[in-house]
Amino acid sequence: MLGIGKFGIVFGALSLASTAAFALPKASELVAPMGMGYNIGNTMEVPENPTGWGNPLPTAGYIKAIKAAGFNTVRIPCAWYSHSDALAKDIAANGGTADNGAYTHVGKDASFTNPTIDAAWLKQVKDVVDMIIAEGMYVVLNSHWDEGWLEDRVYEGTANPRSGSGDIANSSATTKARQAAYWKQIATYFKDYDEHLLFAGANEPGVNDPWNGGAQWAFDDSRMQILKGYYEAFITSVRSAGGNNATRTLIVQAPRTEMDNAPMLSTNWPTDPAGAGYMMAEVHYYPYQYSLMTKDEDWGTQFYYYTGLESTTDKTHNMGWNVYSNSIDNTALGTPNQIAKAFGELKTMFCDKGIPVIIGELGAIKRTGQITDAANLKLHLQGRALFYGEVAKNAKANGIIPYVWDTGAENDGNMTIITRQKGTYSILDPDVLNALQKAYGQEGNNSSNLDSLVKENEVVEGENGKGVLVTYTSKTTDSSEVGTVRVNLSNANKDLSKYVGLEVRLKGSVASAGPCTGASDGCGDYGWTSMDMFIMTGDSWAWFDAPVMGQADEELDATTFQTFQIKWEDFRSEPEGLNSANAIGLNLYGPQVSGTITFDYIKGIKADGSTEIIDDFDKKPDLAGTATGKIVALDAKDAIKTVRSSIASKMLVNVQPGMVSATFTTAKASPAKAMLMNGLGQVIAQQSFAASKGMNRIELSNSYHGAAMLVVKVGSQKLVQKVILK
Repeated sequence: MLGIGKFGIVFGALSLASTAAFALPKASELVAPMGMGYNIGNTMEVPENPTGWGNPLPTAGYIKAIKAAGFNTVRIPCAWYSHSDALAKDIAANGGTADNGAYTHVGKDASFTNPTIDAAWLKQVKDVVDMIIAEGMYVVLNSHWDEGWLEDRVYEGTANPRSGSGDIANSSATTKARQAAYWKQIATYFKDYDEHLLFAGANEPGVNDPWNGGAQWAFDDSRMQILKGYYEAFITSVRSAGGNNATRTLIVQAPRTEMDNAPMLSTNWPTDPAGAGYMMAEVHYYPYQYSLMTKDEDWGTQFYYYTGLESTTDKTHNMGWNVYSNSIDNTALGTPNQIAKAFGELKTMFCDKGIPVIIGELGAIKRTGQITDAANLKLHLQGRALFYGEVAKNAKANGIIPYVWDTGAENDGNMTIITRQKGTYSILDPDVLNALQKAYGQEGNNSSNLDSLVKENEVVEGENGKGVLVTYTSKTTDSSEVGTVRVNLSNANKDLSKYVGLEVRLKGSVASAGPCTGASDGCGDYGWTSMDMFIMTGDSWAWFDAPVMGQADEELDATTFQTFQIKWEDFRSEPEGLNSANAIGLNLYGPQVSGTITFDYIKGIKADGSTEIIDDFDKKPDLAGTATGKIVALDAKDAIKTVRSSIASKMLVNVQPGMVSATFTTAKASPAKAMLMNGLGQVIAQQSFAASKGMNRIELSNSYHGAAMLVVKVGSQKLVQKVILK
């Protein structure tokens, strides 16, 4: 490999090895040349599969784009446990399978303490490290969450962890031994790299603590001593691995990587055999209400608009808004005053003592789907840039290195600056990048896209209501893909058990270009599309789904809204835990799918046949996969907000003892289904049949007495009438 020494001299691997006897620069000497930093997020840290969260492996073109954007240090969040034999041994030791998910194998203690990292994975990580160093940048290589093998095990004894995992007995000695084993291998593999490679021993230790009654455990001194032991295992393993590791800069994290916990790290600083000056501290900075919060709570609101760019029409979402005093608190988390104070304290606590600090992750989500007023959306986008600039300015002034978080996602709610998922490394967020560059004395003259974002997401307000227009565009040609529209349910509408099913109203047109082109793609030799409704329920986020349409491109109408109802019995397995639902949504599947669908609402269907809104898409839902979208105003003819649950004039119903018959007319031949439901929403009789164009008649036998609902679905048409069974 090629290395770049402290003074910018390029030399080969032999020269790197020959410098091993000499001390590398101290950590404080690296702060200025490292400049501002960038995270390659949701990639190398993904357990088992680095492309599993939607990003391609980093390429030379992507790395060059990061360098060209003005960054001079890159943080690589990285997985090690899931690329070692510890994963398989833990599964075997606990009688589980790889399909059981996180915590079933990591969760229960196993005695295996000497794991081996896969050689191919080490080479894959090396390739990324080499591309970054080849551009003259610095690399922070860390140990990330990776199913919580260390991050979620900063305690001793037995704990009851997050949902559904059962009790977990943790031996901190086992975790410490694994930490030592992993870092001995990593450090040995990279021993000849110079100061451009830094190691970080953890990510956010304790942030996913075992939960107890909805709150995290206190991070007390006893837990800090366990974490300190993990850090010292990391440090001593690296220092003993030979080569330049004797004085390589190493990084350790405050508990949960929270600034409020930084004093605990400062007073429990781990021992370094290299002596003083070869370590850094790490915290993260996501002021929750501004950076991550996605729904208002009774204790506080989301902050949309940054200090100095407050909204006059949406005051409760201004930065620092206090719900108790109905006023702005200019010292709230994320405000300029708080940033200046907190970063100054970090300087005093660490930097002034020769221990530089990195803000390993920072950012704030883009809320283009939540803010539908154009003027307010522009304020929000301008404010995000102001926030990033404020953080970078204060970091530089205090000798702190900031790393922006980037997941590669380009949908609403993203923090991405440079695109990578489509193979084009363009600037997605030039306004934020300009603010960062200016804070570091760079030009910051990237062309703004702020006005175009506002126009793209602008909604013309009126009395006709809103919907979400979703565009589906496949990204590959060798497999089927999914486009997701997902609604995260708030406390007010988490209980779906009061319904007997769900109703969705939509219009649009989608088509599959098929066939897939791969040799083993598994999606057939013809184009197809299908849509499913899904629900995730309970603490374990159990998954349930049901078909809404088969060939979606055949059944959708591009100009007229259609209503589809899906009852619980229509699901592939009847949903459970409906009193604690987390999310609902729709997945559109198919190879090479393109087209658009406008969604008006998702409703819950009550046992009496009436419906009520669960989400009417006045705010953009989560969109993922091949789905992107924006909020749109509906035409007057489309904005139907009243319940249309009965169209008796189109269906003549005759009730006789033990028999119900219905006569109706359809415009075209189509598959059909008739159902009788009692007052509890239970199907007491049903029949599938082929309806013909013109007049049709269907009969349903039953032995039920009392009120019921007769539902006849013909293609996308639904006829409903209340009946009294005899």
